[in-house]
Amino acid sequence: MLEKAMSTIVNHEWVLLADRAHAEIYTRGHLNGAMLRYLELEHPAARKQQGDLAADRPGHGHGSASHHAYAYEDHANFPEQESEAFLDAVAQELNDAVAHKEIDSLILIALPKTMAMLKAGLNKATLAKISGEYAKNLIGVPEQTLPARLKKLQEKDDTQASNPDAQGR
Repeated sequence: MLEKAMSTIVNHEWVLLADRAHAEIYTRGHLNGAMLRYLELEHPAARKQQGDLAADRPGHGHGSASHHAYAYEDHANFPEQESEAFLDAVAQELNDAVAHKEIDSLILIALPKTMAMLKAGLNKATLAKISGEYAKNLIGVPEQTLPARLKKLQEKDDTQASNPDAQGR
């Protein structure tokens, strides 16, 4: 009886899968419940190559002391900037959901660089809701396999937490 009651406790858990140009948010209405896709975001500009986002030709200039012209090469990384802007927007979506009390716990699944850029945009209240972080890219994984994949990640994390010697192997 207690187990059944425990499984129906309302727990607005959000699971975010992200890479530099995609984000998928799933919700679970109760602990270990079914994952339902809540939101899918895509930012194609973050996937483009530098040359696709920059000017066709570099700017040109000439020095005041000489008559020689030179090409100015822009050192901005436009795909990186697009990715940062996209992940900031995703972070703001999460911040808003926490402010509206839509999230009790949050699980983040992204590769380390994406995770760092995403977390940089999260406020203190949202960071406090994080119940798990996993350095994986699960974007594109079939939706029906996600609950099992997440459970496997959590079990591995629990095993490592209970056996610190296993982490060094």
